[in-house]
Amino acid sequence: MTCNAQSIDKALVARRFAHARDTYGSEARVQQQVAEKMLRLLTAHACISAAAPGGNGDRQQPRNAALSFRHIAEFGCGTGCYSRLLLRTLQPETLLLNDLCPEMEECIHDLLTGGGRLPRAPQAGNASGVLYDADVELYGAETPSESTKAPLYGSSPATTAVSFLPCDAETLDFPQGTDLITSCSTLQWFADTERFFARCHRFLSDGGILAFSTFGKKNMREIHALTGHGLEYLSLDNLKVLLSPRFEILYAEEEIVSLPFGTPLEVLRHLKQTGVTGTEKKVWTRGRLQSFCDEYIRMCGNDDRSVSLTYHPIYVIARKREG
Repeated sequence: MTCNAQSIDKALVARRFAHARDTYGSEARVQQQVAEKMLRLLTAHACISAAAPGGNGDRQQPRNAALSFRHIAEFGCGTGCYSRLLLRTLQPETLLLNDLCPEMEECIHDLLTGGGRLPRAPQAGNASGVLYDADVELYGAETPSESTKAPLYGSSPATTAVSFLPCDAETLDFPQGTDLITSCSTLQWFADTERFFARCHRFLSDGGILAFSTFGKKNMREIHALTGHGLEYLSLDNLKVLLSPRFEILYAEEEIVSLPFGTPLEVLRHLKQTGVTGTEKKVWTRGRLQSFCDEYIRMCGNDDRSVSLTYHPIYVIARKREG
């Protein structure tokens, strides 16, 4: 069955993500690429807006637009992929990291105030320091050329007070006057998205920004077709309707990403190692596993019996309306 957000077992979701925290970084290629793109969109469309809330150019934009966000909160930080990009690029005064899983603190302890130094930008085989995976095929958006893959790692940030608060973000009281509330690949797990948007509006500063990526209705459509299980995703139009009473949408985009696998078993392994099996409670017997693999290949297999898995990222950047 399709899982309505209200019926999601969040304790199960937390356990699955906690168990996958050691393998998430190597397996979550799409989520990592989404985080990279979200940061680029944020700096392109939101920093300037934050520098000039009225959009009329009356306020001079700072030389470093990233200085616009002094206080940032990230919900659903997970293993810290997006967190590191935020910290390196935006260099806020404070950064609050939140996740449903307390165990994620192990993955981000180096970011926390007094927890150690930030890791260097990746160098081996990637002189630009860009997180990019050539195995992920994009549709609906051009694959960036080498000249346009802008590095996301900058110079070392000034001292930032970084803290971690494990809890359900839907009940979290963000610090009042937060300039940016942001997240990647988390909102699809929420039970009441509209109520959460209202809470964000309450805690954001005047002209503050809500920026997030989530997943749309075609996400993992192969899994839903074969098992009948999956989340009930909101469309981009749904999200715009929920946001519009309280936010001005500065940017919105969706795309389809096809991730290739050699076999259907590799798909299942990928899902387990990224922790996104939080709605599946059935036991995988040998017979069920064989049937799944046969049907997957029959439905969408290639001539060499390889398959793919569909992701449907949605990106939204919105500014708080006054009143």
